[in-house]
Amino acid sequence: MNINRVVRVAVRNGRRAAVTGRRAGTAALSAVLLLGPLTGVAAAAPASSYPVQAAYTPAGPYATLTGVVTGPSGQVIDDLYYPGSYPALGFQSPIVTWGDGTDATPDMVSVLLRHLASYGFTVIAPTLANTGSGSEIDEAARYLVSQDSVPGSVFAGHLDVSEVAAAGVSQGAGGAVRAATNDPALIKTVLTFSLPNTFWVGPNPDCPIAADCMYNPAVLTQPVFFISTHGPLDSVIASPATEQAFFASTTVHAALGIIRNSDGRSADHNSVQDPAYGGNPDGELGYATAWLEYQLRHSAAAAAAFTGAHPELLSNANWPGSDRK
Repeated sequence: MNINRVVRVAVRNGRRAAVTGRRAGTAALSAVLLLGPLTGVAAAAPASSYPVQAAYTPAGPYATLTGVVTGPSGQVIDDLYYPGSYPALGFQSPIVTWGDGTDATPDMVSVLLRHLASYGFTVIAPTLANTGSGSEIDEAARYLVSQDSVPGSVFAGHLDVSEVAAAGVSQGAGGAVRAATNDPALIKTVLTFSLPNTFWVGPNPDCPIAADCMYNPAVLTQPVFFISTHGPLDSVIASPATEQAFFASTTVHAALGIIRNSDGRSADHNSVQDPAYGGNPDGELGYATAWLEYQLRHSAAAAAAFTGAHPELLSNANWPGSDRK
């Protein structure tokens, strides 16, 4: 294992004892609903036809580091993806807290999480196999907020603790919604990938009863961007009709993006995963990053995908059925 650096930080509630810089990869997992996407149909229009997507799909301008947060016995609690030099940013780094799908790990979506870090976001992702309660997602964000004021922490004085997003995929998307509804004072926006129909919500080790994992986007008080696909797995788990119903239920500023193809293949439930795990995430990176740039850094350029008389997302032929309000 190639160690970049180790920074000791304060213990919080006896759980978090160290941030350790490290490499990105880890062993593959076989998991429920972690199936490879199917071969797609005709390729989408070139990204250059859509300037916001084109601007935010390539890696950002900042070098990145990865790390872990460990507990008192050395167990890894969270993975970290963050800018390699905070002074190089020229701005305080917003926080993104991430929830994985069932039985997944943050390494399986490292392309996305590292991509966000390359735009100056500090990303923290609990490593639990189930994050549907949202409690770990919220706690991870609050840990980073606390680190901003810990002398000697790599994050001290560098984070924008007033700009925090909750994001996730599948079960973790539900957890992100729950984190936001349970902690609206902290979470300022929500980003979901393939938020499942609530039919699929059930008990698991993170949720002793199904109600502990149940989510309701209608009660969100923060802006939210729902991303899903037209793929066969999502037709069962997180169909366009399901996402449209979630979108319609909200009373806040919201966007709905339903992608058809990604990287020349059909987009589906697991497309956000790294290619090493059967994913094809590149087609989803641009608008996901733009949403966070718009919401957390108030970028007018990024906002053009979601606002104005002709939002780019709605005109993108590869995202049919998208909407915003």
